[in-house]
Amino acid sequence: MSPGRRTRQLALPLAMVALAAIVAGPARAAYQATVDSNVSAFSFDCININDTFPTKMLTAAVAGYRNLGFSTTGYSGPAFTRAHVLARTPADWGYYVHSHGDHYLNADGKRYAGFKEDAGLCTGARTVFSKEIAAARVGRQSNLVIMSTCHLGETATTMPGAFAIPMVKAGTGAWAGPNFYLGYLGAAWDSDEFAFETRFWNALRPGYGVGQAFDVAKLGSFNVGFAANWYGSYVWTGRAGPLPPGCTKCV
Repeated sequence: MSPGRRTRQLALPLAMVALAAIVAGPARAAYQATVDSNVSAFSFDCININDTFPTKMLTAAVAGYRNLGFSTTGYSGPAFTRAHVLARTPADWGYYVHSHGDHYLNADGKRYAGFKEDAGLCTGARTVFSKEIAAARVGRQSNLVIMSTCHLGETATTMPGAFAIPMVKAGTGAWAGPNFYLGYLGAAWDSDEFAFETRFWNALRPGYGVGQAFDVAKLGSFNVGFAANWYGSYVWTGRAGPLPPGCTKCV
């Protein structure tokens, strides 16, 4: 959302962002990650506030995934569309999105977790539904998925399942596969999301596991009501690619 409450409106074109690497480990070309950030719907032309957080989060997420060995590309503006998401998701091992998120009504009359494309629009942006991602991925599990939106960390979310990440909390000593899903509860502010994610990426850099990094990210002050949630394997390193069960130190 914007520095104030997240609106449900969607802005003017900003070009695709393909960012330079900030890498602490070698990228694994076979392990693709996509980072999408909706900058248009949070621009001054749409919300009358100059919200710079979506661009900052895009930069941080691209660097964070690359640090974990993912071959990562960032997209925003007209390059971040529903068609783009569904075209890339079959090959994605990592996925990050910052946008408007909620449980939206689908054409079949049911509600599914979803988020809005950017597409350079203030209004009329299409929804990317969890059921569409699931259909495109045909059951293939992802590694690290971060939904930097409102609502998609709630227990009712269908988004972890779209990436075949089990909605379990496998804590210290337990294992749910080399995967981790992070999302927010309720209406989250961009400033809080950026602060949380900055701490999360910084904690992963010296070698914390994803669960430990999540706990570090919770430290500090946030706006009232901010809350984050996770599913997957607490002890996993976050590194790109498949690992055998229990291999929590593999790189």
